[in-house]
Amino acid sequence: MKARERARTIKGRPSRFMDSKSNILVVDDNPDKLNLIKAALDLAGYNVTTATDGEEALAAIESYQPDLVVTDVMMPRMNGYELAQRIRANPVTKFIPVIMQTAAGRRSEDLRRANEVGALGYITDPTDLDLLLARTRTLLEFKAYLDVCEEAAFTDHLTGLANRRRFERQLEREVARMERYGHPFSLLMIDIDRFKDLNDSFGHDAGDDAIRRLSKVLREGTRGIDLAARIGGEEFAVLLVETSKEGGSEVAERLRAAIKALEIPTVGHITASFGVAECPTDAQTAADVLKAADVAMYEAKRNGRDRVVVMQQPPRSNSLAAGDVQGDGNLGLASRG
Repeated sequence: MKARERARTIKGRPSRFMDSKSNILVVDDNPDKLNLIKAALDLAGYNVTTATDGEEALAAIESYQPDLVVTDVMMPRMNGYELAQRIRANPVTKFIPVIMQTAAGRRSEDLRRANEVGALGYITDPTDLDLLLARTRTLLEFKAYLDVCEEAAFTDHLTGLANRRRFERQLEREVARMERYGHPFSLLMIDIDRFKDLNDSFGHDAGDDAIRRLSKVLREGTRGIDLAARIGGEEFAVLLVETSKEGGSEVAERLRAAIKALEIPTVGHITASFGVAECPTDAQTAADVLKAADVAMYEAKRNGRDRVVVMQQPPRSNSLAAGDVQGDGNLGLASRG
């Protein structure tokens, strides 16, 4: 019986999971078993990607980011135990649940090893598709709960943007991706001009309203793959993925104009100062690209506010801080607006 036909005969019932769009990676070096499991999960409504060994699976996980991994135990090059261990060891993937399945039988030693590497399911009959689908549903519900908790932990509650913790984590990821693939990214640092005066004159409720409205501009003015974050009281950052400094400058200028056009009830109009830096042209580490964009942003403040300043060369030393822009000297900055 063909794999898809076998999958359709699971107790003769229609799929209960057709509304699910979770991503599942299936790893197995046996093509018949791989196709059988894939067919069952496809029929259940999941988005399924396959790999034939552990090394291929790790490459797929990096680009695919599955919600669940179903892996065979015995495979060439890298077995299922090592694959699960590698998934757990990576901070980015450590919370992806893993189901291990094998036809070798249920031995205490195998169960112990599966538990040690963090597998959350162990199936000894790979043809028991009902059990596989039940475990899949349970673990995906668990993963969805973890995702909700993580979203709450990494979200700024006033604006709905990413918070500083999430921003710093994503910045590290983008630096690692740049080092691996050589694709640049741009970082925008943004600060609301004279925000203390706004709070003193109109109150903190008006200040919060201004922050929320500016955040909406950042969210709507960037792509889904970018990250807008509130990293301080009135300070924001935007990570522009695979974007050159020139592209980052254009985005910053567009956002600056949109912020200036905002009408804030009781307040009127606000402005913001922008600093732009590119990795790897201006800096090669997360800390240094953040520092470069911050220096450019403070230069925008010093030059009159409501403008975009683009870093033209790396900071002079590792000790250069935002306050240094008050001194004299060529910082290699170019201002616009």
